[in-house]
Amino acid sequence: MALFESISEADLERIIPLSTIETQHYCEQKAQFERAETPDEESLPERLIRAQEQHNELVETTGTTSGEYTLADAWDDIQSEDVSLLYPPLAHELVNMILIGRPTFLRFVDGRPVQLTLVRGVTKGRYLEELFPNEQFLLWCHGNLLDRIGFDVSGLSIRYLKYSQSKFNAVEVSRAQLLLAGEDGDDVAIKLNEKSPIHPNIRQHPLAYERDTERGKQLRAYAAFWRDGGKPSGANHWKQCVSCRFNTECDLALAQGEVRR
Repeated sequence: MALFESISEADLERIIPLSTIETQHYCEQKAQFERAETPDEESLPERLIRAQEQHNELVETTGTTSGEYTLADAWDDIQSEDVSLLYPPLAHELVNMILIGRPTFLRFVDGRPVQLTLVRGVTKGRYLEELFPNEQFLLWCHGNLLDRIGFDVSGLSIRYLKYSQSKFNAVEVSRAQLLLAGEDGDDVAIKLNEKSPIHPNIRQHPLAYERDTERGKQLRAYAAFWRDGGKPSGANHWKQCVSCRFNTECDLALAQGEVRR
C-alpha cells in the first residue's frame, strides 16, 4: 500500500506491467513497441478490441462493488476475513523499476493468498490445451510478486483459465461458473458436458507456485533491461513475427522460414 501511495507521474517510466514482462519473454522488440503504444480503437486491431470487451464481460462479477471500496478497504478485508478480489493491484520495486500485476482473481484465506487465477481468451483451439513458456512465466511472476511483497505463499495455487473466442460468445458463459472456477480451490474438474461447473469451452491449467532461482534471475534481468535501456532482441522464430501487429515497422522481423540463432 505504501508503494502505491508514493507513486507519482515521475515514476511512470519505472512501471513495468507483468504483461510487458510476458511479451519480453519471447520478443523484447515487441515489448518495446507495446510499451510505447497508447491503446485506442484506432491503434488496436478490431479483433483485440472485441476480445477485450468479451473478456471484461466474462469476468465481471454479478454483484456491484461500491465505488468507495479502496485499496485500504481491500487490505482490511484481507487481514480480517476470507476474501476474493477481482483485479487486485499488486506492486513491488525491483532494481529501481516497479513491477505491477493484476491477476483476474485472487483469493485470501486467513490473510494468506491461496488461489490466484488468470483468464485468457485464445483464437485457436490448440492454444486451449497447452501452456506456453511465456504463459508459464507470467503465472510464476504473479506468484513471485506476492512472494516478494511479503505474503505467505506456501499454500498458493495458481490457475490459468483459457476460453476460445472463436467457438462461442464469452458473454453467454455463466459468470457464476467462472467465479466458481476462480474461488473454489483445486477441486473443480473439467468435464466436457453442459452440467460441468466450468463451461466445456474453458480449459483449466493449474500450477503450484515454487520459488525458482533461475526464473528470479531472469525476472531481475528483464527489469534491468528497462532500467538500463538495453538494445532489444527479437523473436527466435518467424511464426512469432508473421502474426505480430508490429511486423511491418520492425527491423528485427524474421521472414518466413527464418530462425534467429
